[in-house]
Parts: sequence; C-alpha cells; structure tokens
Amino acid sequence: GAVSRHSLNGLLRLFDFPDANVTSAVRTETIVTQQQLFVLNSDFFVKQSKALASRVETENGGDLTTKIHRIYQLLFGRDPDQQELGIATNFISQENPKAAKLTRWEQYAQVLLGSNEFLYVD
Repeated sequence: GAVSRHSLNGLLRLFDFPDANVTSAVRTETIVTQQQLFVLNSDFFVKQSKALASRVETENGGDLTTKIHRIYQLLFGRDPDQQELGIATNFISQENPKAAKLTRWEQYAQVLLGSNEFLYVD
C-alpha cells in the first residue's frame, strides 16, 4: 500500500516503520510496552483468546486441573508446574467482575498467548 511521507500511520510508527524520507540499509528494532499492549488488546488477539478458551472448556469435560493441563499442552507442549497450576486455579476460580468483557478463561488464555514462552522459541 501507499505510505504518506508527511503523515505516517500511527500503527506503523508503533512497530518501528522506517522513516519514509530517508533510505536505510538496516531497520532499527525496539521492544516497548505499547507494542505488546496493542497486540494483547487487538481484536485479532481477543478473538484468538476466546477461541482457545472455548476449545479448552468444551473439549475437556474434566475438572479445572485437567483443563489447565490441556491449555498448557496446547500452547507449550508441556504440563504446568505446581506454581503455574496454583496461579491458574486461583485466577480462574475467582468471580468475574461484571464490567469485564472477557470471561476468566478468556482472560487467562489471553495472558498465556501473550507470554514470552508462547511467542519465542528458546
């Protein structure tokens, strides 16, 4: 698509789009909080979080622990450790605030999808 040299799109600027007025052989890279927050709250990411939560909730008729193990297997190919299991159980078991747009499972799926372990291969 076309890029305006006078008015660069804010989304492109957020993700280190190079200055259209200057040539450059290398693109600078930054990792800033705004990038992750934008991605986490984007319509696409929220839709994926809802789909993942729905999948885990519907395909596993088991208890909460079984469902937590399943989401970890789907995303990370491993079981959660005791601390992760405790955090997940505590979070998902809490009552959802009335103003929340996502269920507890959807919120938890959103956090896991945005985790470094999911986004990067070590």
